[in-house]
Amino acid sequence: MFISSLSIANKTPDPIPDPDAREPVCWLGNSPRSLCCKAVIGLLGVSLLSYVGYGIRYALYEPVRSANYLWAVYHVHSTYSDGLKAPEEIARQARLAGVSLVLLTDHGNPNFESSALHKEFDGVTLIGGSEATLPDGRLTFFGARTVPDIALATFPPQAVKQAREWGAFPVVAYSEDPLYGWRYWETDLVPGGIELSNMFTCVRSLSVYDKIALILFYPFSHYYFIKSVSFPSKSFAHWDALLQRGKIWSLVASDAHGGFHLGKSLAVSIPSYADVFSFAGLGIDKKYSAQPEQAVRNGDFFNCIRGAGEPDLFNFYAVDNGVIYTSGSSPPGKSDLHVEVEAEGLTTRLILRKNGNIVREVDSGRLNIQGAMGGVYRLEVYLLNHPLLPADVPWIVSNPIFVGGLATPPHRELYSETTGVREPRIDRVH
Repeated sequence: MFISSLSIANKTPDPIPDPDAREPVCWLGNSPRSLCCKAVIGLLGVSLLSYVGYGIRYALYEPVRSANYLWAVYHVHSTYSDGLKAPEEIARQARLAGVSLVLLTDHGNPNFESSALHKEFDGVTLIGGSEATLPDGRLTFFGARTVPDIALATFPPQAVKQAREWGAFPVVAYSEDPLYGWRYWETDLVPGGIELSNMFTCVRSLSVYDKIALILFYPFSHYYFIKSVSFPSKSFAHWDALLQRGKIWSLVASDAHGGFHLGKSLAVSIPSYADVFSFAGLGIDKKYSAQPEQAVRNGDFFNCIRGAGEPDLFNFYAVDNGVIYTSGSSPPGKSDLHVEVEAEGLTTRLILRKNGNIVREVDSGRLNIQGAMGGVYRLEVYLLNHPLLPADVPWIVSNPIFVGGLATPPHRELYSETTGVREPRIDRVH
């Protein structure tokens, strides 16, 4: 009994548990906590490997290139407004991207300095212009023959008329945009062109998830941006309505700034002008080598997502009695329509529309219609199974052919400077 009592008296008491002490993690053990940690680490490892794997695949991507066309880019900002680089540097980057014509649209109502620019730098033609902010949206114009010396009117039809009086080509910008969307679509609006797709709008329209993906994969390849390209259906609808009023061309807009500003003193050159110029452009036949701007004014060009590839051949034309009519022209009624598209390694779907409605769809590079009835015909070309460009986004959008001419003279409500009100008038388009 004495020995037992002594043993009890000499026994070391159990330590009091510390409520703040953490249980040691055994990475090799099988406790619930260690198993959870292993699962998380494994998931992160798989995600990282997947991210790098996809990134390498995008890094290896290179679009098919062709030397058969001149390329132009429209809607470009320089140091004349909020762009990061001067025209000379823009021309250098355009040359790197295989671009022959740059159409500047610097901010201003108008931008007098940019509007006076018409110069060639080492084989690249730069034509100045403005992006004017009106109450109803943004209107761009370029190629003024007379340097503007007064402010642009705020009423859209009058602003379009004024730009034309200066010899410039007016374009409705941001036809469908969450921030800058154009809002004036009355029947007296007859611009020279309409932006069918804008690269900046494409980014603004992305979901949060897609924006994160773009940030993550852009460092591997700037061509990852091609996944973000879109042509809003409302922009097509607006264009088809405008085509019933006159000859109005569609343009894909680069909206290039050479990067972005971080405060007043810091700028980041991502995406560069060269990167943005490689995404999309206006394809022009080499017969316009001396005056590529004339092709744009004539509507004799096509819009192309160059980052998905360039065509070796793109022909959309009408034939009547042996005479060939290209886009922008008005062949007689019952002319034959022909489409020819060739691109190395690319499979195409052709959709021909008349007055906005589908009249023929084929999975082929050829399409022929004999004796087409009168109407406004335009073509959309889609790529099947492309690694970047979604199958429902056009690769090429032609400008129209007006078989039989315009159906009716457009009704325009023109603004009267004398009375300050709109006055109905009929103008005939030839």
